[in-house]
Amino acid sequence: MKAVAGTMPHGDGWAFELKWDGMRLHASIADEVVELRSGSGRVITSSFPELEPLGRHLGIDAVLDGEVVVFDADRPSFSRLQQRMHTLQPSAALLQAHPVVFLIFDVLRIGGQETIALPYLDRRRLLSGLIDQKPGWQVPPHAEANGEALLDLARVRNLEGIVAKHVTSAYRPDTRSPSWIKIKIRRRQEFVIGGWLPGTGSLEGSLGSVLVGVNGPDGFTFAGAVGSGLTDPERVKLLGLVKTTAGCPFESTPSLTKKPTWVDPKVVIEVSFAEWEVGHHLRHPSYDGIRTDKDPDTVLRDIFT
Repeated sequence: MKAVAGTMPHGDGWAFELKWDGMRLHASIADEVVELRSGSGRVITSSFPELEPLGRHLGIDAVLDGEVVVFDADRPSFSRLQQRMHTLQPSAALLQAHPVVFLIFDVLRIGGQETIALPYLDRRRLLSGLIDQKPGWQVPPHAEANGEALLDLARVRNLEGIVAKHVTSAYRPDTRSPSWIKIKIRRRQEFVIGGWLPGTGSLEGSLGSVLVGVNGPDGFTFAGAVGSGLTDPERVKLLGLVKTTAGCPFESTPSLTKKPTWVDPKVVIEVSFAEWEVGHHLRHPSYDGIRTDKDPDTVLRDIFT
């Protein structure tokens, strides 16, 4: 289940959680064996071996939903998480340098009983009784009132934002539901690559910037070119991932100063930016990393506070 982007809801009946700057993760535990899947459904159990003891800790079959993060002091660091999320067999040194924490915020099954039809608050109570806080996994707190205060706390701590969840909401897999609303502070979100432009100097003829877009009511819409933040290793990695196509994948062909190479819009990246300009293009965008855990068809434009 995913949240829609929006603004703070008014009225009673909402609970609030901090929005963690990490990677969505589903953990399925059967006979004390843990299987981890990304938000796109890819099995990534080997990437996070420190979560293997979670199965023995629970002692019961379960399906859990949450976010895996790497902390830098008291806040999640996406750049540190990048060192882990693309590594299938992390070394002991990498595990020690960038330890992950699984922040569990929902439970979909306990034993042989599905819990997705239960109201949000009931699932949270079950979760709190199921999980003991450990260094590798935690159940983060939620607030059943005063979402503005939690949003202010997120601003002070320079966090990504909060998520408002209706207290009666069932868990609806594979849907983006208005019963969950993400209220974002930091201007950073996922985009899908639809092409690239050649660079200048040593990058002439090679990738200088990527052309990105988001899905919307009019189709796959161009959002701008992103070159800042790209390192040579990342350029090589991106060129190895994208697949060239004959035509422009955007719903309207953008006006560009260089001849683009169009690609199949399947590769998702994370981008920071100052704001959305008039015309729905990004101002001062900067590349943050690849998001292999995201389904390109679900990438939409976020709303920020």
